[in-house]
Amino acid sequence: MIKFIKHKDIKYVGIILIILLIIFKFFNTPYNFYSILIWNYEKRMQQNYGFCKNESWGFYNYVIQKFDLKNKEIDVINDEGHSTLENLFGIKKSKNNNPDYLILTNYQSENSNTIFNSKYEFLKNYKILYRKNNCYLLKSND
Repeated sequence: MIKFIKHKDIKYVGIILIILLIIFKFFNTPYNFYSILIWNYEKRMQQNYGFCKNESWGFYNYVIQKFDLKNKEIDVINDEGHSTLENLFGIKKSKNNNPDYLILTNYQSENSNTIFNSKYEFLKNYKILYRKNNCYLLKSND
């Protein structure tokens, strides 16, 4: 059987195998298959989009479920400029200047009080309903 395989064919098969191994390594294929099989959807989303970093998917998911904010009018501010995810959670963008709820993500502060002395003057009209690291859920004082 080895007689029938030409020397050129072995080179091509070897090159194809090397290219496939490089692609597997580049895209981290074994780890990605493992994570899809083992982790649930929420854990994978939080791994990729962060809890209180980047897009803060984990924080959105947590506060929307815990405080039953689905279909409420909420303003969302990501202080680091990452995209906001309100469309994924059925959050309606507020049409007025003072919504009942405000989600502020990736805001670097030393304690809860410094948030009210920040570049966002309108935060003085809110109280902190929930805080996790540098992510805040704020409720209007009205």
